[in-house]
Amino acid sequence: MIKTASSVLAKGPPTSHGICRSSVLHVCTSCRTLGSAREPRESRAGFKLYQELRSTFHESPLRHHVEVRSAECLSLCPRPCGIALSSPESWIYLFGDQQPSESVGDILECVSLYVGTADGFMPRERRPKRLRSSIRGRVPPYDWGH
Repeated sequence: MIKTASSVLAKGPPTSHGICRSSVLHVCTSCRTLGSAREPRESRAGFKLYQELRSTFHESPLRHHVEVRSAECLSLCPRPCGIALSSPESWIYLFGDQQPSESVGDILECVSLYVGTADGFMPRERRPKRLRSSIRGRVPPYDWGH
């Protein structure tokens, strides 16, 4: 089943144990479709994905918990488009292979899962299918106080 942004939005932010941490969704705006000519940034797939995600999150219940930020480059050039999820003292995730329009609902669902955990850990089987196979890396939390 393909999830649309509106079907995920209707549920609101599903959280575990009432947790809803502030997080950042980084979107690589330099990403372009493999094999495409160098086009202006505004025409690139990564920039389009960034715009779609900003708009979607602005209208979602997650808008108070998630900031969508553009990233100059996430170094995922062979696997465009790239996104990353981060939050203080939480797991950090890096995903590639995201596409404008096609990925937005799954990304929204994944971010909703992420903010609903105490430390950002998302088991593979709980992530949307598209974000299971497209993971490029996961970094454990760091406690800056110790």
